[in-house]
Amino acid sequence: MQEKWVQVWGQAHSAFSFFYYPSCKKTYRMVIRSYFSGKGVRLMLSNECAKNDVRIGALTVALCDENGKFKGDCKKITVGGKSSFWLKKGESVRTDEVDIEVGTDEFFCVNAYVEKGALRSGNLIDDVKLITVKGDVTDKRNVTNQPRVRDSVREVASKVLRMYFHKPVPLFESVELLNDTGASAITVFGDSISQQGYWTNAFSKRIREEYKGRYSVINKSIMGNRTRLDYGKRFICKGLFGISGINRLQRDVLNYPDTEYVIFALGTNDFLQPGTIAAPKKDFPSAKEALDAVIKVGEKLKENGKKMIVFNVLNFGECVDSRPHKEKAVSEYNKILEENKDSFYAVYDQAALCVNPEKPHCSKKEYLGKDYLHPNREGGQIVADGIDLELFR
Repeated sequence: MQEKWVQVWGQAHSAFSFFYYPSCKKTYRMVIRSYFSGKGVRLMLSNECAKNDVRIGALTVALCDENGKFKGDCKKITVGGKSSFWLKKGESVRTDEVDIEVGTDEFFCVNAYVEKGALRSGNLIDDVKLITVKGDVTDKRNVTNQPRVRDSVREVASKVLRMYFHKPVPLFESVELLNDTGASAITVFGDSISQQGYWTNAFSKRIREEYKGRYSVINKSIMGNRTRLDYGKRFICKGLFGISGINRLQRDVLNYPDTEYVIFALGTNDFLQPGTIAAPKKDFPSAKEALDAVIKVGEKLKENGKKMIVFNVLNFGECVDSRPHKEKAVSEYNKILEENKDSFYAVYDQAALCVNPEKPHCSKKEYLGKDYLHPNREGGQIVADGIDLELFR
């Protein structure tokens, strides 16, 4: 088969806000389990949501075990032939290609030494192992993660907001392998319900087992993200919720021709945020306005040869920000989405799987986390197990 570059890991960037990495000389080692085989690697690095330039002192890649310990020697990665370079504020850059043989289900790691500049762009994602160590250890065989003081901010935020914030992954936007076995990517395009990883990681496991070496599952979800509108300008954590799904579609999906399927899982925040500290009341959409935005995304994806699977919106009636008019709008949206399912490759009724039959506007509490909005591990498994894998055959 023809060789092509395929994402083996990726994320959607937003501003880190309080979770950022202050300026310090530190190595970031990301350990990846490959979905498929490859003959080379290249990276996409991003400083898109930053307030400052960043100096990259070194980049390397190596085969490793699941804990990030090298198996053999590491190889240097360059950008324009340079092993160290500046990544300017707002800039993204793709590295040069490096020859390396990676097998299906084999572990490898990419290492970046950040010499200068605070890292403020990335995501709080839970589908990769990130090791952080002071100093340049990009060529060291075995390293031990060094916790940071700022992790206490995450712990406080998790308790206050009653949801879990994962360790943030900065700088890296995508890792691609040069594949010749016909692999392609399934991109999850959602909000924190997907970003937290409970259903996406369970779904990823099913895909690995059912289609070994065929697909990667790339989680490009952003917490608080909305389909139609960018993050609220008055929100204290400006930028954390990212630009709208419509505005980031090109960056996160269309710029990657390897994506074959897109699981569209936005919508919750379009209805839930207006009237809270995150967004003004005037942002509240009608069910039709919300669906029209999703159809607009679907048309763009179809034009680019990508199949769109749309998740409907989980019922959030137990959530503290829920209101009767929001619950009504979600019901109307889910209904007209089903009526217009022929506009998409498929529509997935996750709400019906999780609904509390005694409270139709609510999901079952046993499937939800402490905030009564995000699925817990059990709820995530229910959602993942309900996806028909024949859609990807």
